[in-house]
Amino acid sequence: MSGPFRSLVTREREFPSRVKTELEKRDRERLASIIVPYGNSCDSAFKQLQDEVGFSKIEKATPNRSADELILNGDTILVLSFIEHFLQILKNRATTRHDRGVSKREHLNVGNKISEVLITEGLLWEIEIENNEARFRQIESEAMEDIDKEVQALAEEEPWGDALKGYNDAFELYLKGEFDEHIPKKLYYSVEEVLKTICVDEEGWSDNRGLKHSEYLSMMKENDFYHAHGATVAELGDFLNSLERMVAKVSDDRKQRHAYHDRTYATLLIHQVGAYIYFLINRHKEYSG
Repeated sequence: MSGPFRSLVTREREFPSRVKTELEKRDRERLASIIVPYGNSCDSAFKQLQDEVGFSKIEKATPNRSADELILNGDTILVLSFIEHFLQILKNRATTRHDRGVSKREHLNVGNKISEVLITEGLLWEIEIENNEARFRQIESEAMEDIDKEVQALAEEEPWGDALKGYNDAFELYLKGEFDEHIPKKLYYSVEEVLKTICVDEEGWSDNRGLKHSEYLSMMKENDFYHAHGATVAELGDFLNSLERMVAKVSDDRKQRHAYHDRTYATLLIHQVGAYIYFLINRHKEYSG
């Protein structure tokens, strides 16, 4: 049974992506609570932004010419640009001896709080320091949002829930800011389980769930699973070999584990694994008719 028909609007509401590139209400409120208390720096940042983009664009976002209103209502790029100006002004004031308003520690603390919002709300932006200035950089595209929605929906279908647990667990670690060796381990486990579910549980090409991923991929190739997607066999094999080596490396050498404490790398890894999982499951649906 496929269940009752659900239109796109219902599916979007049921499985919203856990990552995004556009600011939403909760994100804006959290950012405003961090920034607005620094009234003088907000006012200066507001003026600098207006000089940069023009009065009409600012007025459209905030008729009352308020930093709080700008953060809550402005488009994402405008808000992030305002925050860049704000952080630069705060830094300048923190490094000016005669200004008693903001300490260097306080400036760093504000930056860390803003970064925490980006991470925990799944915003695909990060702050990087370039030429001693804070800059926002987008670390992934909207494509990652789309993949996560699709994989979440698949996890609610039989028989994929258990196989996708590793992917969902990795995503939860990602949203907590825990960018460590557990993310690649859980992602590799999830792809392995998808391969086993297809080759052993669904198609019965083997009764052995203890084989290497390369053996399951060979079964898929032998049974024309990929059909018109032949090039993907080698691509997926190379990717899984690389992921397997990574998991083995961090398991055997504690010194290597720090190498994966990187949000950008974790983002790329989750997106790639999610895309491969989505491809495999949807190809199975086509294959099994």
